Amino acid sequence: MSKSIIELKNIKVYFSEKEHTIKAVNNVSLQVEKADIYGIVGYSGAGKSTLVRVINLLQRPTAGKVVVNGAVLYDKEESAAKEISPAALRNQRRKIGMIFQHFNLLNEQTALKNVEFALKHSSLSEKERLKKAIHLLELVGLLEQKDQFPSQLSGGQQQRVAIARALANDPKILISDEATSALDPKNTNQILDLLQSLNQKLGLTIVLITHEMEAVKRIANKVAVMENGQIIENGQLVDIFTRAKQPLTRELIGTQNDSTEALKVLQSYQTAENEEIYHLVYSGNSIQEPLTTRLYQKFNVETSIIYGNVDLLKKKPVGTLHVIFHGEKKSRQKVGKYLLEHGVLVEKVEREVI
Repeated sequence: MSKSIIELKNIKVYFSEKEHTIKAVNNVSLQVEKADIYGIVGYSGAGKSTLVRVINLLQRPTAGKVVVNGAVLYDKEESAAKEISPAALRNQRRKIGMIFQHFNLLNEQTALKNVEFALKHSSLSEKERLKKAIHLLELVGLLEQKDQFPSQLSGGQQQRVAIARALANDPKILISDEATSALDPKNTNQILDLLQSLNQKLGLTIVLITHEMEAVKRIANKVAVMENGQIIENGQLVDIFTRAKQPLTRELIGTQNDSTEALKVLQSYQTAENEEIYHLVYSGNSIQEPLTTRLYQKFNVETSIIYGNVDLLKKKPVGTLHVIFHGEKKSRQKVGKYLLEHGVLVEKVEREVI
């Protein structure tokens, strides 16, 4: 049985413009599991928002299959299309909350009334709607501001109201479309931490669309990178950040320039017979251990560090090193095994020597 709460299969979204066809999303497949915080990143025009709007059929795909919460919302091959009924779609959309860069609050209504407004089509009584709206504002840390109007609230506070409103119908999925783009760094981090808290407290599945890799690094557990309507790389957060294959991914996560400089040093280095270059990735307990120092003590292998970096992924340190190991071949092999046993990923670096 599939664990996926969202399944997008071979999604295409094409637009006709005069004599040209714009392939906004070009044959993309994506699976999001329950309670994931799934980051979808890329520059403007990559197709992120268009792809995510397919999830609740705000954007009908040209072709492909959309399955959400186990229900097939849309299934279209190149010819015929099968689509969920309008009534059933409305019901499914209630299970999907959305927040955006622009808060879209009712300026003439208080924070409390803005949240209550989202409940007007529910079966709750007026008293129950009020009670739930108060609970939601408390959940997002804004109960004290319940009687204030949007103009009296900061950008971060307005986004909290928008989040409370998006949670009004108890969704299983929350889509955040560039929701922190208009906020300063402090408010951005507070909103991201709130989303992570909601993910943990409510088991909420979050799809995070952003061009800011710092947002993904802070809370996501999985990430997909989009370019020209396609997903060029995706996987677990740590894997993408420590073993990115695509130049765009490395550029977005900020390692492209650093790696280039490191490789320049490596390219000009003439390795001796008993030397090899490795890329190491370490995290958790291994980041606190003096492993490279122990290599000499245990195996008589010296370590020269060419490039090193420590990043925070979901607030946990993850380090990368480019190193040269100096020592006998058998000793170097023992070093690789030893590092793997201590939770360090080891990858030999092949390069052309100038």
